[in-house]
Amino acid sequence: MGNGIVEFYKTKIKKPYKIAFFSTIIVFLMIHFYKIANTLPNHDSVYNYYSSQDMTGSGRWALSLACGISSYYDLPWINGLMSSLFLAFTVVTIVAVLKIENSIIIMLAGGMLAASPATTETLFFLYTADGYMLAMFFASVSVYLSRVDEKRVLFQILSVICICISCGIYQAYVSFSLILSICYFIDVLLDNRYEKRECFKWVLRQVVIYIGAMALYFTIWQLCMHFKGVQPNDYQGISEVGKLSIGLFIHGFVSTIKTFIRYFFQWNVLRYGFSLYSILNILFLIIMIIGIINACIKSKIMKRKWAMILLILCLCMIIPFTSIWHFASASVWYRAMMLQSMTLLFVLTALLYEKWTKIIAKNIVGLFLILTVFNNAIIANICYFYMNMCYERTYAEGMEMMIKIHALQNEYEVNKIAVIGNRINEVQYKDIDLETGKIQLIGKIHVLSGLLEKTLLYDSDHTTKFLKATFGLELEPLNNMQSNALLRCKEVQDMECWPLDNSISVIDDIIIIKFSS
Repeated sequence: MGNGIVEFYKTKIKKPYKIAFFSTIIVFLMIHFYKIANTLPNHDSVYNYYSSQDMTGSGRWALSLACGISSYYDLPWINGLMSSLFLAFTVVTIVAVLKIENSIIIMLAGGMLAASPATTETLFFLYTADGYMLAMFFASVSVYLSRVDEKRVLFQILSVICICISCGIYQAYVSFSLILSICYFIDVLLDNRYEKRECFKWVLRQVVIYIGAMALYFTIWQLCMHFKGVQPNDYQGISEVGKLSIGLFIHGFVSTIKTFIRYFFQWNVLRYGFSLYSILNILFLIIMIIGIINACIKSKIMKRKWAMILLILCLCMIIPFTSIWHFASASVWYRAMMLQSMTLLFVLTALLYEKWTKIIAKNIVGLFLILTVFNNAIIANICYFYMNMCYERTYAEGMEMMIKIHALQNEYEVNKIAVIGNRINEVQYKDIDLETGKIQLIGKIHVLSGLLEKTLLYDSDHTTKFLKATFGLELEPLNNMQSNALLRCKEVQDMECWPLDNSISVIDDIIIIKFSS
């Protein structure tokens, strides 16, 4: 039993694919073990202890199916392992698409994807991370199925379906597919693998594939909303998708440039000074530009005018394609987790230096990329350190609240709970140094610090859901309208704010916790 599988693994699977798969899983576990071996929730986790992830209104009509593979529970270890598997399969596909043979480049590719800020932020939302990684895998497979030398109609149709499913899980991974296609085509043009006619045919096929995939995605989304009786929501400008205009195109072009700069430089270099993250990224862009110029010279692509034109077109499309949804809605804002496609530029750069430079340049760039992976890994673990502190504070505050609530339950007959006000501005990190308490840049994690909090108990929903899930609180929470009405009561107005002694009180049959006025 199983002999056939072992034989297939030994004889049919190429060595580069094996290296890509196992090295990616090992690096992923080394970097993110802190997160997947502990309970480190974020502000959305309290809504997702168990959730079907039915996000049809947000355009993610396939997310529920993708997340259902590992169950709908928030299981750090299971979701983390599934995420590592799908990420490893993605790296294998990238290796196949770019025909990478060098073991060091393969391991660097896995390391760059595993350590990227996009992966780290995705793992903040671990209950959906495996689904998102599956979407990335589908995006990469779509490129493999539509290579220049792959002309079978069935494979082109499958490529359309893969992009459609990827988009149905999480729309941002369309960019991953687009940028991988560009990286692949740049490599093809520099290598002069195909004739002019074949290259232009490939470009035309790509246009047809992506238009077909988006049309199919939109059609399925409309049908899902119709049968489920839901409407597009306003999150990330989903309800505005399809309202195209010249103004939106100009806005989208400017926004893509801003997003590109913000991802690499964090927008902080002028105000706060340079962090290691921004310094490494600035150096990387210089290295990438030098690598492209050198490859153009060494490959003599400038003698083939049509190929040079296509190469310039590819390079011009990189920035718009990394955050292409800016062109679909003016309300879209990009976070690190939506920019995994940026990581492919590092892989392309490593491949360019491997193919077109001498051994010294290869080694220098290799060491530089290892340093980048290491720094990103440090950033990830600093974030997890903050998340751990957040959970400990949240648990401690929740315990303190429950002690006071139980004391009041012994004195009064209470059935409901109301949390008045919120303290979101107090619990968000505003670049506070832990040692001095002064406001300054948290340099190492600024790229991800906007999603970190000091405690999850900052408003009514988060507080009541956490107390119920963690401590079994059975009191019925008041809705926002009812809670706001209590603000007019003099007794509530006279209460102090949490955590002072009289910040928890009883009015009628309601336990009231006051966060702010």
